[in-house]
Amino acid sequence: MKDKTFIRNRWFEDIPIGEFHVFGSHTFSELEIIEFGEKYAPEIYHIDPLKARETIYKGLIVPGWLITSTWMRMMVQYMERFAQGVQDGRRNGAGLGLQNLIWHADVYPGHTLTFTYEIIEKPDKTIKNKWGIIRSRNEAFNQYNELVMSFTADILAEKDPEKLDSSHPI
Repeated sequence: MKDKTFIRNRWFEDIPIGEFHVFGSHTFSELEIIEFGEKYAPEIYHIDPLKARETIYKGLIVPGWLITSTWMRMMVQYMERFAQGVQDGRRNGAGLGLQNLIWHADVYPGHTLTFTYEIIEKPDKTIKNKWGIIRSRNEAFNQYNELVMSFTADILAEKDPEKLDSSHPI
């Protein structure tokens, strides 16, 4: 069984503001939309292609939570590859939360979204005398390069123990 320990290859101090990643792309199928909709978003425009034609969307659309969940899956897969082979004990931190999640445009079956991540800020805080905060802008663009989802997220990143100032822990 594969080791599920998530480790990273840099300390908080080594991660620059402005770093940008493209996690990859995903094309949404009608079946995927319906299965997710039936389980988590049972709205007619997520589960019934025929009745969805009678809604304001004029067809089946991808639930916003499926878009967001797909971003999460792609981010984890990408970051696992990014840290592959690193065994120095440093770990990814937990997510602290999302802010300003917006689904800007409808996504239909067959649409392909590309998911991106950019570090936009590193607030000057130390949590539990070990973790810094990485704030990122996260976006999804459709095949027409239109923004369809955006949010900011805060995650913890382990600080270099040799550079910690233990006089001001939060």
